[in-house]
Amino acid sequence: MSQTRRLAAILAADVAGYSRLMGEDESGTVRALREHRAAADPMILRQGGRIVKTTGDGALIEFGSVAGPVQCAIALQKLMAERNAGVPDDRRMELRIGVHIGDVLVEGDDILGDGVNIAARLEGIAEPGCICISEDVLRQVSGKVDAEFDDIGARHAIEAGRDDPDTLWMGGHVILLFGGDHAGAASAFDRALVLDHMSA
Repeated sequence: MSQTRRLAAILAADVAGYSRLMGEDESGTVRALREHRAAADPMILRQGGRIVKTTGDGALIEFGSVAGPVQCAIALQKLMAERNAGVPDDRRMELRIGVHIGDVLVEGDDILGDGVNIAARLEGIAEPGCICISEDVLRQVSGKVDAEFDDIGARHAIEAGRDDPDTLWMGGHVILLFGGDHAGAASAFDRALVLDHMSA
């Protein structure tokens, strides 16, 4: 299979606590996830996203512009907040989302490489209901998305196993969600900021 490289804006998302939800009510969780995706997929396409793959509770989505995944992430979190209204806290499905722009390796319809890995790691450290974006993304979307940024201090994260520092930007509607230390991280992101998408 031929391989090519290109620059891509990537959104990685998964459902926080999905294993617990499945353990408590497998059929209900699968049904709820299917219904959430039915509501989210058309919106993702309207935002210009291409759903590269879904893996259980996760999704990898590619965009042609860097503003696309950030706007989509904000819209997804607002959609999930609306859909979770009235749902008991222990049954809510909350997304963790990471957004990065970087070089990817294209194999057929799939994309691989550091750009994807970094987006996945940003998603992995985002709190439930929140968005985490890299400095490269922030640099390009500042002034282009309807959101506010507030500094919440240093955080640590794994960036594709490399030791070079970068800047991490986190998004969410409750700043206090971002406490804690990410022990064992392979690299340090020197700063972190909140993207207060729920106030937009």
